[in-house]
Amino acid sequence: RRGPGAPAARRWAPIEGMPFQYNYHAPLVWTALHLSSSVVPAVFSRPTFWLFFLMHICVYVAYGQGYLADAGQEGSPLSLNWRAVQVITSMTTFFEVFYTNHVYARYERLFFLSRSILGQLNNFVFDLRVFAHGQQDLVRLATRYFASGVFLFFAEVGQEAVSDDAAANLIRTGLMTEEELLELNSTFTARERSVVVMHWSGRVLREALLCAKAPNNVLKAAIDRLIQTRDQQQQIRDTLKFPIPFPYFHLLNAMVVVNLLLWAYGMGLTRSYFAPLGFFFAELIFCGMVELAGQLSDPFGNDAVDFPLTSWLATSFEDTRVLLEYKFTLGRDGWAEVAAK
Repeated sequence: RRGPGAPAARRWAPIEGMPFQYNYHAPLVWTALHLSSSVVPAVFSRPTFWLFFLMHICVYVAYGQGYLADAGQEGSPLSLNWRAVQVITSMTTFFEVFYTNHVYARYERLFFLSRSILGQLNNFVFDLRVFAHGQQDLVRLATRYFASGVFLFFAEVGQEAVSDDAAANLIRTGLMTEEELLELNSTFTARERSVVVMHWSGRVLREALLCAKAPNNVLKAAIDRLIQTRDQQQQIRDTLKFPIPFPYFHLLNAMVVVNLLLWAYGMGLTRSYFAPLGFFFAELIFCGMVELAGQLSDPFGNDAVDFPLTSWLATSFEDTRVLLEYKFTLGRDGWAEVAAK
């Protein structure tokens, strides 16, 4: 039988960008040198990073060749006051840490909302299997619509992360029929489809519970679960559309640029062989923090820190299928006999 999870578990392969499962107890050096799942490759792909480093190398070479010999003397027009640089660096560090903390708090909120939506699907089936006796076909239909609404929502907020063709996936996995999908696509926008399908689920749910003569409070609780899921979806949309204000983001980027310019010049005014190495890692840390915050700001994609939506959906749908289709062996004729043993 078509369930909301079995085909998905078989056919959906893990996508690129799955979070790297690291070992908290791994050696410090090994962790530091593991770059493939870090922000380092992304930073290295930015031309700006290499532009600042090239500027530093030019200053370093020019000073070593004597073209900027006076710059190393205090009071020279070309000298740099490091106390003034420290003030700018301190302010930039504060702004950068505050921004990263804010983005990570936002990232955590999106994580818990996303996981809660998937949990609501499992709880929905749990309730129906308990109270909708003898209405298995309607329970399957209500669950299928609920699962479709969840899939359509995540396809909306993370197209690349879920599927290149969400419609084809819906039909292939048995979550929707071609007729149902045609009805949705011809009448509603992409943003409206998940809400409409959830409403379909509620209408089927009501019929199943009424036919099963379930208590009225059960119907209300089940409908409330659908409404809570819709509210959580809206919270995710609102969070994604409300990033940190651009003036703050602009000011932060300007401070990082000014700071790196001063570092590129000031750290080049030396003949030490370690100066380029020091600047390289200082720049990498500053640019890496900005890059990391950018990746955390929208976790519905294919970056290393983005949510593994394909894996989450496949696992949740498989758990839902198990709850929906498992056969009673114990307690088939009542639980009194089992309790008496």
